[in-house]
Amino acid sequence: MISLLLIGFVMVALWQIPSLVRTGWWKEIIVFMVLWSAGLILSVIVSMGIKLPPISTIINKSITGMFGI
Repeated sequence: MISLLLIGFVMVALWQIPSLVRTGWWKEIIVFMVLWSAGLILSVIVSMGIKLPPISTIINKSITGMFGI
């Protein structure tokens, strides 16, 4: 299962990155790689069967902590 996941993520990267490099969009490459890496890590964690809290809970705790609400 994880190998299929990795193949899919590599295919997406190989499809997107060359066109970004040709156009010279370096900031977009960095943003793509950050989001791609986060998606890959979360997907691997979920495929391993590890339960994650809902993203809304994480966002709510982060905002509450930042603003002291």
